Amino acid sequence: MRLLALISVAAAALAAVAAAAPPATVTLASSAPSVLYGTQVKLTGELSTKKANQPISIMETVCGSTHQTKATTVKTVANGAYSASVTPTSGTSYQATFKSSKSPAVAVTVRPLLELKRVAAGSYTAKATAGQALTGKFVLFQRYRVLKKRWVQVKRIALGAAVPGATKPTMVSSVSFKAKLPRGTRVRVMITKVQAAPCYVTSASKSLRA
Repeated sequence: MRLLALISVAAAALAAVAAAAPPATVTLASSAPSVLYGTQVKLTGELSTKKANQPISIMETVCGSTHQTKATTVKTVANGAYSASVTPTSGTSYQATFKSSKSPAVAVTVRPLLELKRVAAGSYTAKATAGQALTGKFVLFQRYRVLKKRWVQVKRIALGAAVPGATKPTMVSSVSFKAKLPRGTRVRVMITKVQAAPCYVTSASKSLRA
């Protein structure tokens, strides 16, 4: 009887300790705060229990929506760490969940993919690739001033009609225009945060020679 009583007391003590144990927590971090459209970002984190093979759900809230949806589910490795690669199509907030535990949200902004092409002397085509049409948004055609060591505006151009890209929800908005500049001048196009808003941020194309 005495032995049974001791066993009961020990079991009760263990149960009390288990009940008092804090709930598992999960962390989340992003490899980059901002990515170019079509580029992956790596999300990493750790489960406080350090256990392997535990399911972690990566939830996302995309710009323009207030609802979370599941982006992917991954499992922890031996030290409780996990990683997942995602490709945001617009500004997105990510959150990792494990049972009832949730990580702090991590925001990743997206820059439209801008491309500038010289089709003939003084003639150019600009394209903006994003997860939605940017028709009517203005891009700035700029030249690089060597003496001032900065980009300056040459003209402001509105993007025209958009066509679907190779994969959904990609849309490519474009515009053709003319601009006379000395041969060899470095030029580019860029879009400001105001024009890219609300779901995208400032972006610029690679430069080329006029």
